[in-house]
Amino acid sequence: MKTKNTILVDICWTLFSSNTTFDFLDFIVQDKGYIRMRKFYSSWFGRRFNLFIYKIFHHDCQRSHGIKYLQGYTYQQLQQLAEQFYHEYLLPRRIAPVWTLLEGREIILVSGTLDIIAQTIASHLHASAYHASKLHYQDNICTGQYEDLLLTKKRVLQHYTVYDIITDNLTDIDLVRRAQHATIVTYNNQKRWEKLLNAQQNTTYIHVTQSRY
Repeated sequence: MKTKNTILVDICWTLFSSNTTFDFLDFIVQDKGYIRMRKFYSSWFGRRFNLFIYKIFHHDCQRSHGIKYLQGYTYQQLQQLAEQFYHEYLLPRRIAPVWTLLEGREIILVSGTLDIIAQTIASHLHASAYHASKLHYQDNICTGQYEDLLLTKKRVLQHYTVYDIITDNLTDIDLVRRAQHATIVTYNNQKRWEKLLNAQQNTTYIHVTQSRY
């Protein structure tokens, strides 16, 4: 169904050195409650609390809490802010070796980031499709709710059978194993990838020196 030139591409920490959801929220939200929330989840207790809840209920408390602060924005406002975020924040954080691999490819963006961000990036990369977490709207106003792609990724992507992939995300391991060729962006974890892939052929690595925060 898909041509051999199709390439699935992650966004966060793969195209850009960024957690694009929270960097976008940090970029636009100035609410004091949001700032307190970010400090809490950055603390030792907050990080472990969030991880504990996610492991049991597959619910990211920090993410859902943060996205609630988008409630009240119109779709057009978020589009404009995402465009500004792309040019002012993301572009200076491009991971250049990854971008050089995209030329002449049919690009499919696959990311847990918000669809308003993925849509903006897709338009600049001329991607043929994108799959991301969907913000909910009512009468064109964001409700602060969303549908998390991370919980439905396998179902959404099951029809892609012939593809290459670029990702840094260990949760993409099944997609990597099925790919014709995989490019893995590593952050001091190449040995872990190599162990998981068990010397799988047609895999290359791009090592990024800056740390993931």
